[in-house]
Amino acid sequence: MHRIGIDLGGTKTELIVTGENPLDVIEKKRVETERSGYQALLKQLEDLVDSVGNLALENPAVGLGAPGFVDPKTGAVGSSNLRPLSFKPFQDDLQKRLGMPVRVVNDANCFALSEALHGAGKGYGMVLGIILGTGMGGGLVLDGKLWSGSQGIAGEWGHATVNPEGPACYCGRRGCQELYLSGTGIQRMYRERTGSDLGVQQIFEASQEGSDADAVQVMEIFLETFGQALGNLVMSLDPDVIVIGGGVSNLPILYKEGLQRPAEFTVQLPLRGPRFESWKILAQGLGCPDGFGIDAPCNGIESFPCRRKLGLCRIHSGRISDSRTWLWSDGGFRQNAHFWRITLGCIRKILQLLAKSELPGGY
Repeated sequence: MHRIGIDLGGTKTELIVTGENPLDVIEKKRVETERSGYQALLKQLEDLVDSVGNLALENPAVGLGAPGFVDPKTGAVGSSNLRPLSFKPFQDDLQKRLGMPVRVVNDANCFALSEALHGAGKGYGMVLGIILGTGMGGGLVLDGKLWSGSQGIAGEWGHATVNPEGPACYCGRRGCQELYLSGTGIQRMYRERTGSDLGVQQIFEASQEGSDADAVQVMEIFLETFGQALGNLVMSLDPDVIVIGGGVSNLPILYKEGLQRPAEFTVQLPLRGPRFESWKILAQGLGCPDGFGIDAPCNGIESFPCRRKLGLCRIHSGRISDSRTWLWSDGGFRQNAHFWRITLGCIRKILQLLAKSELPGGY
């Protein structure tokens, strides 16, 4: 059986073809994503799949990672930063066009699952995969099984509100974290201050040189918001490892100062043991040396489509426990340590039971 994997991104779309081994890539293609309309996007995907028809594929199936909220039962897309997809029955429509089985899943869930099974998160119990790219997303894997929640939005940290009075988001809310942490968010903040359009890498480099005060301010807001957002995820989920992907994840500052900021917003419990010594933040680990720097799902209908990093693999790690911490007061933390230990333990146990379908709502 051949599998066709498609990474439908806000900027680029990439297709790969694999055989029985989803990591053995037979063919790959990359195009600019069609954003002019829904039908035009469907036509582009149809043409992309047709372009590999010369491979005489046997019983092909398509797995597609899509940006935005995806209904885990129907593959319909809700709010998405790829506007033509928003509130469309995407999986059904694409399947009719292609005439073959299609499975559509949130792209960040694809990323988290592939990294947990084959990449930087392999061997860890609870893996949180997060994407910082054109948009933002996240996925949670427990003991090798994806947990997407009852509505398919588990891990979607990009649309948690960080500033209720902030700018409007395409999802209908205001001040979402995606508006401050995504590539488009970083560019937006810089453009609003200067009227200039620079790429994320240019803004970062200007901030490091220190000659552009606006770039310095934008990157400071980015780091502070990143620390708060990731700290909240750590306190809620207590993952064994966090794997970061997407274009913004290539900024080296994330693996330096970015490791310290979340620690300022988490409670460091007085617990000991190897698990707490090995808590890590890692860059994605699936890679090949062609340097594309773009993600693509790599398997088909038999399971969730996953994401394979088609770019230069750079592994960095760090321990949040190495950094200083504060939230209220040290005395308060010590007095409430037992409460926090019980609370976090209960949250994790509930998530594990849900993932095993021992409680209502398991996927």
